[in-house]
Amino acid sequence: MPRARNPKSGLVDTWGRQNRKFANRPCLECGQLFHPRHAKSKYCSRPCAWANNGGRNKKQECWWKNAKGYIEGRIWLSDGTQIRVKQHRFVMEGLLNRPLSPSEDVHHLDGNKANNDPANLVLIDHGTHSAQTNRRRKHPKGYRLKLTPAERKARSLRAIARQLWTYGHAALAKADGKERT
Repeated sequence: MPRARNPKSGLVDTWGRQNRKFANRPCLECGQLFHPRHAKSKYCSRPCAWANNGGRNKKQECWWKNAKGYIEGRIWLSDGTQIRVKQHRFVMEGLLNRPLSPSEDVHHLDGNKANNDPANLVLIDHGTHSAQTNRRRKHPKGYRLKLTPAERKARSLRAIARQLWTYGHAALAKADGKERT
């Protein structure tokens, strides 16, 4: 995009367009010039804002409900790092005083993913949890197609033929001494 030939007075960007609301100002903490987003912006970044007020505007934890219905959030550790956790796992780790392994699941007894009361949570291994959850499902091994018996038989015959063709070609390639890719 070519630069504007006659830059207008006022707040213009590097291309000479007059599309700025607030003039650059120095950060109150580090002194660096920054482009403010709001009229009351005083700091160039969050670390500068936290450094100035001792971190009082830094929330210790922030929780929300994710797309699958679990309560998830960000928490600050004692070393100053921030991590993202699911609340039911965080509560269970607090009860056990140890971190959970990836093979351990936290089961909600009442089935309500938002109810993270310690009395409602049980620690079980992943295989047992999957078996319990799948038992309640209508079709534990996936979806079920609405096929007539004739269509179902035709599909299974096609699958058998496809497997035989694959095995036959592999056997022929092995007999010829070629490796099948």
